Amino acid sequence: MRARRMALIMAAAAGAVLGGVAVWRKTRASRPEVRTGTFSNGIEYDAVGSGPRTMLFLPGGPGIIRMVWARVSTRLLRPLAAAGFTVWRLKRRRDMPPGHTINDMADDVAHVIEEDFGGRVDLVVGASYGGLIALYLAARHPASVGHVVLDASAATATDEGLEADRKYGEALGHGRFAEAGEALLEEMAPGDRLRPMRRLLGPLLGRMLASSGNNLPDVLVETQAEMGVDARPVLPQITAPVLLIAGDQDMFLTREIVEETARLIPDCTLVWYEGLDHGKTALNKRVPGDVLAFVNRDR
Repeated sequence: MRARRMALIMAAAAGAVLGGVAVWRKTRASRPEVRTGTFSNGIEYDAVGSGPRTMLFLPGGPGIIRMVWARVSTRLLRPLAAAGFTVWRLKRRRDMPPGHTINDMADDVAHVIEEDFGGRVDLVVGASYGGLIALYLAARHPASVGHVVLDASAATATDEGLEADRKYGEALGHGRFAEAGEALLEEMAPGDRLRPMRRLLGPLLGRMLASSGNNLPDVLVETQAEMGVDARPVLPQITAPVLLIAGDQDMFLTREIVEETARLIPDCTLVWYEGLDHGKTALNKRVPGDVLAFVNRDR
């Protein structure tokens, strides 16, 4: 029975990796309407849609993963563009100096909003790591944001989650791609019994990470910035309405962390996705509908 369960988990993990590759290739082959470029402070972007409302999407991290990038486009960004948003997905600023903090990353986004969007955008959606940046952006630059969505994110993370990101980010940032692939799979399928599966699939995922276009020194800066970060002291300064979407099986967020985050933000709506982990929450097909219900509630 145990061997059968392990085989099923290995098959599911392999399917997730290979399915991600297929989605990435399909999305890459059919995206003529996507505009790409770089803002004046070195933040690269892609944009989709031409609606009257403006949304910035701040992705997770450290670094980017092309198969996740493609799934985000399919499941979140394109539906919101179809609903009337011009959606801009921002990477982190390129060539960040050592010691660049999440505060600094929030200031980088505020600079873009000031210089390129007239000082204000309608909506900022931050997924995972990007949610931390969105929190500091809303607290430090309240006039720049109309609404904020935290997708599988909160004011801080569990020690287990931070250690997982440290192992992954340091391996990726030093170009140890197979090791980074294994570390990423460990978040999806933890435990010593699954180590053989992670070693088998790690190099495959590592090749995808190697081709994802990350500036590796920036990955190390991102990883260091995340360690020990705690946005709880700034949450009462946030004046924008906030939607917090959390899965109750997320290794990065305990129920206590999520509920405290929601309680400290003056205007926060908390939505639980029952039975879902970190990745399945962030990429859930329910997210666009919940985001639209949130931003349209006062219109």
